[in-house]
Amino acid sequence: MNIIKFKLGNITYQFTVSKQQEALLSLTDEVTIDLATWQGFSEALDDSILKAIPEALAPPSAQEIKHAQTIAHELNLSLPEGYTKQVIICRQFIQQHITAHQRLLSMFNSVKGKLLK
Repeated sequence: MNIIKFKLGNITYQFTVSKQQEALLSLTDEVTIDLATWQGFSEALDDSILKAIPEALAPPSAQEIKHAQTIAHELNLSLPEGYTKQVIICRQFIQQHITAHQRLLSMFNSVKGKLLK
């Protein structure tokens, strides 16, 4: 049984080659394959790396960053340092100010509704 195993940073990748793949490998010449040419490989690698990052250290999504920026802008607040780098900082900011932001939106929608009558 052939096992493909390699380490990238702190992540060890492992794959067990099937019997069929083993049989096919015995027929091949020695070849170097550039993994960058495999469609989807880079995205799969990105996904596996992101899944290995502890949640407290993971970067926030683009949507979370935009949400924090919108709240800060509309409530005239300063964004905390590191909010674009650590999801926990971004989410804490959003949770801390979400109620005030929702109240502001509610007031705005109420006023807008009255003006449009």
